[in-house]
Amino acid sequence: MLSKTCLSGFAAAALISAAAHAGLNFGPGFEVTFTGGSETMSGQASSMGSMTYLGNNIYHTAGFAAVSAGYLEWDALIDPDPFINGTFSITNTESFTQTFEVLFNLNSSVQFAQSMMNGSFAGTLTDANGDGTASIGRTSGSAGFYSAFIDGNLVRSLGSSAYSYSGAAFGSTQVGPESFAPTTGSALSATIGLQFRFTLSAGDSVSFSSLFNVVDVPAPGALALLGAVGAINPRRRR
Repeated sequence: MLSKTCLSGFAAAALISAAAHAGLNFGPGFEVTFTGGSETMSGQASSMGSMTYLGNNIYHTAGFAAVSAGYLEWDALIDPDPFINGTFSITNTESFTQTFEVLFNLNSSVQFAQSMMNGSFAGTLTDANGDGTASIGRTSGSAGFYSAFIDGNLVRSLGSSAYSYSGAAFGSTQVGPESFAPTTGSALSATIGLQFRFTLSAGDSVSFSSLFNVVDVPAPGALALLGAVGAINPRRRR
């Protein structure tokens, strides 16, 4: 298993490696599923967008998906050892409130009898249609709009509050941030997942930076690794 102890200092080496591997679509299984209204798009990130190896077992992925209700853009760093750390945005192109869901599912290259995990999100809600209002909320029956999964089982939720903006046209407001500190999780055998599901007002958009990280409990320096991953700041598309 490759170590993640140098995550916060990999940038220089990553630039060299990225230049050598630019344009290559490969890497771990990382599936993106985007649902807006009654339509769903799903596939491997390497096919829907790009997947580039940066070195130190870390990959950069970015892409775009659209349905009639709106569109998704994502930009993330992933490690099959495993963590998901990135940004995404969703825009509602309809004239009425819609429910959106995005699920990032990563194949793990390791198995843990018991894990330690941490996660977080921070977002920005924007009045994209200029009517001076915007809102986002969790869907009925859900504990929050951020959900973390291990092997398909829900292990933690965040984002139980609704957020709204009212003011000047095209203004924005902060969503969160919210996080959970390193805590004991379940066994890991195959995958980790990060899901956002929420309602979004007509014509508006929301963007999130998010993290879900899992390490082996017995691993030396597990707490330090969790902190290092949390410090990553993925590049955003312009």
